[in-house]
Amino acid sequence: MANFNTHLSVAAAGSCCATVVCTSYFNLNILDAFILLVLGTIAGLLPDIDSDHSTPAKWLFRFVMLGGCLLVVVFTYQRVPPLYVLAYVLAAALVMHFILFKLFKKVTSHRGLFHSVPAALLFGLVTHALGMHVLAWSLSFSSLAASFVAGGYLLHLLLDEVFSVDLAGGRLKKSFGSALTLITSKAWGSYCMLYALIIVGVFLLPMPEPFTAWIDIAKGFVSV
Repeated sequence: MANFNTHLSVAAAGSCCATVVCTSYFNLNILDAFILLVLGTIAGLLPDIDSDHSTPAKWLFRFVMLGGCLLVVVFTYQRVPPLYVLAYVLAAALVMHFILFKLFKKVTSHRGLFHSVPAALLFGLVTHALGMHVLAWSLSFSSLAASFVAGGYLLHLLLDEVFSVDLAGGRLKKSFGSALTLITSKAWGSYCMLYALIIVGVFLLPMPEPFTAWIDIAKGFVSV
C-alpha cells in the first residue's frame, strides 16, 4: 500500500495533467481549472478516510467540523443572540467530535466500503449533485468536477494495487485485490446499497449528453 506522500504526489500530478488537458479542450478559466485541480488532488486521498489514524482522515474530520460550525453560524447568527450562537457552535462541535466521528470510526474499517470502486462512483455523483444544486455550477462543469473526483479516487485505488505487487520478489502481497474492490461476500449487503444509491443518483441527476441516451435505454427496460 502506498503511503500518504506518494498518494498526494501522484494525485496532484495526475490532476495537474488532467486539468491542463481540460483547460485547453473546454476553454476553462483559471478559477475553474484550480477547482478541478484541488478536487482531483483531494479525491486522491479520500479512500484512506476509513483509517482511524491516517492523515486524510484527520484532515477530513477537521474540515467537516469547521464546515459544520460555520453552517451553524450562518443559520443562527441573525436569529439568536451572539451567546446563543456560540453555544450552538460548541454543541455542534461536541456532537460531531464525540458522537458522529466516534460512530464513523466504529462502523468503518480500513479497506472497507470506502476503499472500493462503487465508493469512487458515489463520491463523483455526490460532487455532481452538490455542484448543480448547492454551488450553482453548470451541468458541464459539475460533470467535469464529478469526473475529477471519481478519477482521483480511482487513481488512489489503482496505486494501492500497484504497490501490492512485489516486483523485486516476483510475488503478490496479501493486500493484492483489496483496493479495486467491486463487491465482497462479507459485506455484500452494504455494497448492494452503494450500487442502489449510484443507480438512483444516475436516474435523478441531470447528466451530460453522452450519458443521456444510455440512461433513456435503462429507463425503458425498467418501465417494461
